[in-house]
Amino acid sequence: MRIRESSVLFSFHTTAEAMAMDESCRRDGLPGRLIPIPSFVSAGCGFGWKAPEKDRDLLASYMEEKGLSFEKEGIYLL
Repeated sequence: MRIRESSVLFSFHTTAEAMAMDESCRRDGLPGRLIPIPSFVSAGCGFGWKAPEKDRDLLASYMEEKGLSFEKEGIYLL
């Protein structure tokens, strides 16, 4: 059985925003990955950036610095 860990999940208004986050984070080596939004989270385009909860502030600062926008964020057991 897989152990669920506390993760931060950033959701996006559009698929283009989600893809920009994926491309930017991969290029700069930031933690996380693009995932389909779980059904219990109601969010725009259906994709989100999942990363360890400890990296929440790092990612939020990074997105602000790079001009990447998101719809909402939260901490979930994923």
